[in-house]
Amino acid sequence: IKIKEKINNYTLDKKNKNFILKISSDTEKVILAKDVAGNPTSYKSTIIINVEVKMKNNPKGSLQLIESFNYNNVSNKFDLKRHESEIINNYRNRSSC
Repeated sequence: IKIKEKINNYTLDKKNKNFILKISSDTEKVILAKDVAGNPTSYKSTIIINVEVKMKNNPKGSLQLIESFNYNNVSNKFDLKRHESEIINNYRNRSSC
């Protein structure tokens, strides 16, 4: 669900559409599995987006969007980092439009 869709409840009042959004995001990465040598074989990344809505400096509400995804390790660490970044950016862009 997009953030814009979630905050539509705050724009129903036609007289006052001025509001402030405080948006923060964080990512967490954990190892799900390791091979016999102890090297990671799969990961789980979680993206957490927090949105606080204020109107005239009064809190009106907040919402939190959380999405997790699992993926396998690859030997080329550059490719792994690029893949992780693409997934995170795709989610953030999809959520914020």
